[in-house]
Amino acid sequence: MILEVNFKKLFFLFILLNISCDFEPNYTLLKGSTFGTYYQVKFFEVDKNNSTIEKEIDSIFDHFNSSLSTYISSSTISKVNRNEKVIVDDLFIDIFRKSKIIYEKTNGYFDPSIGLLLDYAGFGPTKNQNIVSEDSLAIILKTVGFDKIDIVDGQVRKLNNKSKLDFNAIAKGYAVDVISEFLNSKSIDNYMVDIGGEIRTSGKNHHRDMFWSIAIENPIPNKSDDKFYKKITLQNAAIATSGNYRNFRIDSVTGKKYVHIINPINGQFEQTNIFSVSVLSKSCFVSDAFATAMMAGSLDYAKKLTKENDEIESMIIYLDDNDELKSFISEGFQENVF
Repeated sequence: MILEVNFKKLFFLFILLNISCDFEPNYTLLKGSTFGTYYQVKFFEVDKNNSTIEKEIDSIFDHFNSSLSTYISSSTISKVNRNEKVIVDDLFIDIFRKSKIIYEKTNGYFDPSIGLLLDYAGFGPTKNQNIVSEDSLAIILKTVGFDKIDIVDGQVRKLNNKSKLDFNAIAKGYAVDVISEFLNSKSIDNYMVDIGGEIRTSGKNHHRDMFWSIAIENPIPNKSDDKFYKKITLQNAAIATSGNYRNFRIDSVTGKKYVHIINPINGQFEQTNIFSVSVLSKSCFVSDAFATAMMAGSLDYAKKLTKENDEIESMIIYLDDNDELKSFISEGFQENVF
C-alpha cells in the first residue's frame, strides 16, 4: 500500500514537470507610430486575457499629445506657452516635477524651458531657418531657466512671460516609463517597451530564455564597418540614446551644421565632438534626461556627470583630436556589453 501511494506521487510529479517544461507564455507584439517615430511593445503573459491593452496604450499616447505636444495648438503645453490660463493635468505636473529634479542634478544642462531657443534655432514648431544673431541670442537666453518657472495652484507661473516649455527631448523616455508601469499594473512581468530607440525592459525574452538584448547604432558608419557600435543586455533596466547625427540642419549661407540638442547655458547649437550618448538606469525618463544633458555639454562634463550620479551608467561616443572614433564606457555600462 505504501509503495502504491509513492508511485502515485511520483507519477503526479512527472506530469507536473512535463507540463511546466512544455509551457510557454503567450507572446504579443504591438507596434505603430507616435511622436514622429515608431513604437514597439513586446510582452509575454500567462493568460492572454488583456484584450484591451492596445486600446489603452493608444489612449496613453493620445493623452500625451493632448497634454505635452508643442505641435498641437490645443494641447495644454501650447496654451501654457501662449500664457493662457489653464489648469494643467496630472501628466503635465508629473513630468514637470521630475524634470525639476534632473534640471538641478545637471546644473541646468537639462532644461525644458528652451522652447523659444528651439524655435529660433529651427527645431521647434515654427521651423525658423534664419541665422540667430548674437544680439538676438542674448535676448532669447533671458527666457531660459527652469528655475524661473513653477506650478502654483495647478497653473504654470513664469517670471518671464516669453519663456516657452518644451518636453519633446524626454517625451519618449517618459512615455516608455508610463507604458511600462501600465504593463506592471496588468501583472505582466516580461516585456520590452521601445519608442524610437528609448527602451525599458522587465524580466526575460522567453523566445530566447534570456534577458532582453539590444544593439546601439554606430553614429558614424563610415568610421567603422559595423552598423552597430555595441550590443548590450538589459536586465530590468532602461536605456536612452541621444545623438546629433540625424536631426540637424545645414545653413544655406554659412554651411554650418546646426544640431537639435542645444546648450541651454550659452545657447549654442553647433556640432561638438560628441556624436551620441547612451545612458542606462532603472527609469527611461532618467536615462533620456541625462543623455540630453550630456549631449548639451562637453565630453569632460558628460564623464563627470556619470561619475557623480550613481543611478546612471553611460557610453559616450566621440571623435578625438585625431578625428578617430572613440568611446568612454563606464564600468557599470561595460558589465552589460556582450
